[in-house]
Amino acid sequence: MKDPSELIRGDEVIHLTSDLVKIPSENPPGEEEEAAEFVAEYLKALGFSIEIYEVLPKRPNVVARLKGSEGRPVLMLNGHLDVVPAGERTAWSFNPYSGAIKDGRVLGRGSADMKGGLAAMLVAAKTLVEQDFRLKGDLVISAVMDEESMGSGASSLVDRGVKADMAVIGEPTNLEIQRAHKGTLWLEITTRGVSGHSSRITSSGKDGPVNAVFKMAKLVSTLEDHLKTLEARRNNVVGNPTVNVGRIDGGLKVNMVPDICRIEVDRRLVPGESPEKARAEIESLVKTLSSSDPWFKAEVRVVSQREAAEVAESERVVSACKQAVKAVKGIDAKVGGFTATSDMSIFVNKGRTPTVILGPGRLEQAHVVDEYVDASQVVDAAKIYARIAVDVLG
Repeated sequence: MKDPSELIRGDEVIHLTSDLVKIPSENPPGEEEEAAEFVAEYLKALGFSIEIYEVLPKRPNVVARLKGSEGRPVLMLNGHLDVVPAGERTAWSFNPYSGAIKDGRVLGRGSADMKGGLAAMLVAAKTLVEQDFRLKGDLVISAVMDEESMGSGASSLVDRGVKADMAVIGEPTNLEIQRAHKGTLWLEITTRGVSGHSSRITSSGKDGPVNAVFKMAKLVSTLEDHLKTLEARRNNVVGNPTVNVGRIDGGLKVNMVPDICRIEVDRRLVPGESPEKARAEIESLVKTLSSSDPWFKAEVRVVSQREAAEVAESERVVSACKQAVKAVKGIDAKVGGFTATSDMSIFVNKGRTPTVILGPGRLEQAHVVDEYVDASQVVDAAKIYARIAVDVLG
């Protein structure tokens, strides 16, 4: 059988990555429609059967299937269409949606996270079709909305019964194989006090104003101590759970005692941890503060939560990825865990699909100003995806 990795045209992958970057698909607000139509037309021209449907108004998913002669197994290559906002344009040294190709890199918002991975999947599929590889199993390519927020695109995919025997997600992993990732629990915590003139404040709070920011400071300090506790818990693949206070807001004017203060908390979960247990731990810390201080009043609200995920290294999808990386790069692939969160948790925990993350670019390049992806990695990713498909489905 021909080696599909030797048939990939590098310039085609690089320029397709550039073309995708040129299509803004920011989330928020959720502008995936044009990118979805681009992907659907590309795969339709190759002979894939196409389903494009709205999860939310003007925010579609794309599901493309290339039928094999026997229909089993089914391999899904998955990517997300949305990117985080580019933010203030003057902070960038180039147009974030130029898709410029310079010094061996494709530049722009979404190049690493993850239009480079998506382009590599599309070109891998094109190569298999044009070179007439006879696949026994089905190749499914899914391009979903809303990965950067709630994962509603991937969740909708599972709800609609789109199934696969294994899946590969093209998030940026530096072409290393990630078989697990952390989950997220985002909380908003509010402390409440009693407003008044700043000259009347007392340390006891008795018969006067109560400073909600002071009360919140106690909780922030307690959460910092809680991080030390979490650091003692280790998962062999993704490391330890964490807690971070990412935002704080309180008070109206310097000479007023603030009666309300809010923080936003990011609690990262490791495989085996439930969001409910993590929330209960933080609520217990709040309760302890309340019992020791009659003026400490706080409320905890869940903003969002996404579970951690893990698959065994013995899974077929892991071994197929190892073989493909070895064949393309000539080195043994590193197998580890993704410290961020992705749609993998939905496919693994909700869809019961063994899934790994493997894609071009580095996580350090995601969500940053002057984002880029190395062109050579995008080309290697296309070669790797093509080999995985032939190995699994051929």
